[in-house]
Amino acid sequence: MTDRCVLVDTDTGVDDALALLTVAHHPGTEIVGVGTAFGNCTERQAARNALTVLSVAGLHDVPVCIGQPRPGPPPATSSPHGLDGLGDRGYRPPPGVYPAPESAVDQLLRVAEDRPGAVDLLCLGPLANIAAAVTRDPRLLTRYRSVTVMGGMGTASRRGVEAAVQPQFLGKGDTNTNHDPGAATVVAAVPGQITWVGMNVTGRLRLAWADLVARSAVGKTATFVRDITEDYHRYCTSTYRAENPIYTAHDSVAAAVMLDPAVVLAADDAQPRVRHEDGRAAVWGVIPVRGPAHRFVTDLDYGSIGARIAATLDADIPRSGAR
Repeated sequence: MTDRCVLVDTDTGVDDALALLTVAHHPGTEIVGVGTAFGNCTERQAARNALTVLSVAGLHDVPVCIGQPRPGPPPATSSPHGLDGLGDRGYRPPPGVYPAPESAVDQLLRVAEDRPGAVDLLCLGPLANIAAAVTRDPRLLTRYRSVTVMGGMGTASRRGVEAAVQPQFLGKGDTNTNHDPGAATVVAAVPGQITWVGMNVTGRLRLAWADLVARSAVGKTATFVRDITEDYHRYCTSTYRAENPIYTAHDSVAAAVMLDPAVVLAADDAQPRVRHEDGRAAVWGVIPVRGPAHRFVTDLDYGSIGARIAATLDADIPRSGAR
């Protein structure tokens, strides 16, 4: 029985892959489509990556649609996700599996029209596709049951608090917004049940690399995730100056919020604004609100989210008595 239908918009890097698997393995959830954006790699490579990840989850009929191209030159620095977005481990989609002919923007519009109020939209990358779609239909996001964005930095009033708790917080930045601040500006101005799950909360969940290695000894999902995360975890360990090796799962945190809103322990209604500081762009929630109010998450049940990720990694492990 399907209890939840999800449309995912993603730039399919390492943590996007884990988020896709997290959604795919959630009981009663159907991924009705995937749209791809540039960011961790090109939008076309992101489509190939999404098809690869879906095949790991045993999903072979989900339409994957290619989205908008990057509105400018590629980043000058290399991505910690590798040149191909999945750690440069040589993964490819299964033979004969290709992206759908429909564009990601058309898919966003069609799903909302065909199934108004019945589909949750999960945005894991730069918001180029979402912005292009709402430019054609300004009330588009009100036709989704919910919209969850992995982006932003939280509410501006908590900037100092977050920076003190996470010394790398401001330097790490709002990567998805920085890839396309114009698109984020468009989305920030539209109405809808929109929740921003920003770096203020996603960066707090740091998963032990040793645990992933141990789980990969007995499960193919964990083996795949460990393989693509091999280099990314070194980047995470260095960036967060962790004493022991870690990896982060920013997009899986956003996926967990969409799948189970009860994991949100605190949130503020605020007006999203794109601010440019120190050569980077970021979305901050501003109070008081003068325009469409969106929700900005400020605290989460990390124990529950960590358990959900662990269950995803173990989802393919044969249970006692299974045949």
